[in-house]
Amino acid sequence: MKIAARFRNYFFAGILVMAPVGITLWLAWQIVGFVDDRIRPMIPLHWHPETYLPFELPGFGILVVLTALVAIGSVTSGILGKLIVKYSAWPFLKIPVISSIYGWTRQVFETLLSEDSTAFREVVLIEYPYRGSWAVGFITGRTEGEIQNLTSETVYNVFVPATPNPTTGFLLFIPERDIRRLDITVDEGIKLVISGGIVKPAADQEEESIWGHGTGIAKEVERIKMALAAEHPAPEAPARPLGKLRDYLLAGTLVSAPIAITIWLTLGIITYFDESVVPLIPAEWNPETYLHFALPGLGLLLAVLSVTLVGFLTAGFLGDAVVRMGERLIKGLPLVRGIYAAVKQIFETLLKKQSDAFREVVLVQYPRPDAWAIGFITGAAASAIQGGTEEDSVNIFLPTTPNPTSGFLLFLPKAAAQSLTMTVEEGLKMVVSGGIVTPGLARPDGAEPADAVEASAQALPPDRAGR
Repeated sequence: MKIAARFRNYFFAGILVMAPVGITLWLAWQIVGFVDDRIRPMIPLHWHPETYLPFELPGFGILVVLTALVAIGSVTSGILGKLIVKYSAWPFLKIPVISSIYGWTRQVFETLLSEDSTAFREVVLIEYPYRGSWAVGFITGRTEGEIQNLTSETVYNVFVPATPNPTTGFLLFIPERDIRRLDITVDEGIKLVISGGIVKPAADQEEESIWGHGTGIAKEVERIKMALAAEHPAPEAPARPLGKLRDYLLAGTLVSAPIAITIWLTLGIITYFDESVVPLIPAEWNPETYLHFALPGLGLLLAVLSVTLVGFLTAGFLGDAVVRMGERLIKGLPLVRGIYAAVKQIFETLLKKQSDAFREVVLVQYPRPDAWAIGFITGAAASAIQGGTEEDSVNIFLPTTPNPTSGFLLFLPKAAAQSLTMTVEEGLKMVVSGGIVTPGLARPDGAEPADAVEASAQALPPDRAGR
């Protein structure tokens, strides 16, 4: 073998050994650093071990988070803890926008952490995007409610992920007869998707790398192992103390995660407006100049008031004349006028009262017959589109999961789109959650806190709910 070829082989062998280790350590370090950077500032200095040690403790933030979740789960499993959760969750159930975020977030976690949940527990093979073409999907639950009533057979919610980013994809509703369950774990299915088919399930890897592809020796060895295990069954393992800690960790996550995510999203919106609007205020008009402390939500309040004031001023003759002068100025700019015209048309269509854009949720057969997806009608098809189709068509936006801001624009006959009674907000919740949040089955946002707490406790098995 030539020296260059041998060097190349050694080089690739080194990459094969080092790359997985290096990437794993890098990702783990990024997660540890992310959590530490956010938790350390919250810990008082006299409680912080790094105050007394001459070095940092990587992972201290993760340890604090896990300990806090276990403590919360332990406390909330009792009567006193349920009362605390009842009254702490009350504001999140009553404030209009926050109650919506908290409600669907809580339902997602209740479904995922419930032991009898089927959400992301099973890997399946479905025909996608057409008959004879197959793709990997993950069952997120059995279809219920209005969508199931519109179909004539048992249907499942299936999330079909994209490659190499499995956090986005499509939510489809597939009949049970078209679902082929795979004997691989969810972890193996995700690896298969991320790698684009390069990383195969463990059973296939074992047969090919150790015993040779197609020899069947691996299956024979497995059969012998099972026979020996049947003759000499292993004694039942005693209850492990870590099992109780795990139950408390799950219970603490169920209570804390929806509240934390709701607060994080709310603060993120407020911070965005504060950072964008407050710097535009002259110092002499800024109340923070005289108060010497920040006013959270000042930017959001001023943005709402400014938009309302602009709407009030432009409603009159003088305001309308100013707007038209500004538009004439913009239309004289080559590139800017195209952007302005498109953006203006979108907002005029969305906000006018008689507009049907994003006012109706529909069920369409996509991407093939006997497979369904949720879409949103954005209006009647343009005349150029109508001329190329045989029937009257409507514009339907088909969003991706969990990011509904991207997707596909389809033009379908009106008869091919079955109208749903669910609201646009409910349809978006179902898409974002991958089918976990089902409209009509969730508790109303105005539910009493006691009912919400009791439902949260019932989402866990009896030993996890502290019963």
